[in-house]
Amino acid sequence: MDSGDVIPGLNEDWTFAGARPAEWMAGFMTSFLAANMVDKPAQWMPILVMIWIGTTLGFALLRKKFPDEERGVRNIAMVTFGFEPPGIPAPSKLQPLWSGAPIKAVKDDCLYAQLGLDELRDRPSQDARRPGRT
Repeated sequence: MDSGDVIPGLNEDWTFAGARPAEWMAGFMTSFLAANMVDKPAQWMPILVMIWIGTTLGFALLRKKFPDEERGVRNIAMVTFGFEPPGIPAPSKLQPLWSGAPIKAVKDDCLYAQLGLDELRDRPSQDARRPGRT
């Protein structure tokens, strides 16, 4: 039954228009802060309502972009501010990037290259060199 695909919103709590109550409150507080910037908030009410709904749905869309919703938003915010996300090990010296992409070359002074392990990748396997094996 489990194909490995993530079903968005499967374990989701109560929502209204796809946004959780905390996202609605964050949008309301954003419009409240924007209302304090103008002289007569009643004149700006349509724009303040658009700010409220736009911020709320923006937060919901950002959260839904990640398979693991809360952790994904937390990790991207922490990386943006220069912190390592919690629970993820630090990048190795072999590939010091936050990426799953393979490395293109290994530095000559690293232990991996000094032991000659980079040459093992290019050799054919033992089974491929034996005659009569398929």
